[in-house]
Amino acid sequence: MECVRLRPHEVAELRRLLVEEPDSAYEYAGDLRMGDEDEAVSSRGMDTDQAWAGLQWLLARLNPPVDVFSGGQPMTDDEWGYDSPRLLAVADVAEAARFLAATPFAALAEHYAAAELIAADVYPGIWSQDWPLSYLEEAYGRLVALFRAAAADHEPIAVWMA
Repeated sequence: MECVRLRPHEVAELRRLLVEEPDSAYEYAGDLRMGDEDEAVSSRGMDTDQAWAGLQWLLARLNPPVDVFSGGQPMTDDEWGYDSPRLLAVADVAEAARFLAATPFAALAEHYAAAELIAADVYPGIWSQDWPLSYLEEAYGRLVALFRAAAADHEPIAVWMA
């Protein structure tokens, strides 16, 4: 799962590319996620690696107001990997950021039960090992920081499953 904060001109450019040059839109969003020499990569975007499904499962136990992984409006019918990219509006980003900032990882960890994740067939199937909880915690910290920064700058976030 990949996420990137978008400035107004970047939203406009991404929408233009999705219509006029759909093959370039994916590359454009990926380049934005990576940032440039003047920015920290984590300030613009992130790749959750394989932690997204575990985090989504744990967050669902807390009934978040916004699904930061599957929410938002599709930006195109084209798939970028496994699904169409979606745009979480500024209001959704702000609401999600408030929830995430008020929800320490310990609140998610209370719902972590390897047997339940295994029984639910939650991707990526690593739950019987001894390290997944710390893996999820690290990814969650980056997710919280990304949403907090986007909310502070009143930016939407594009999400897609690569």
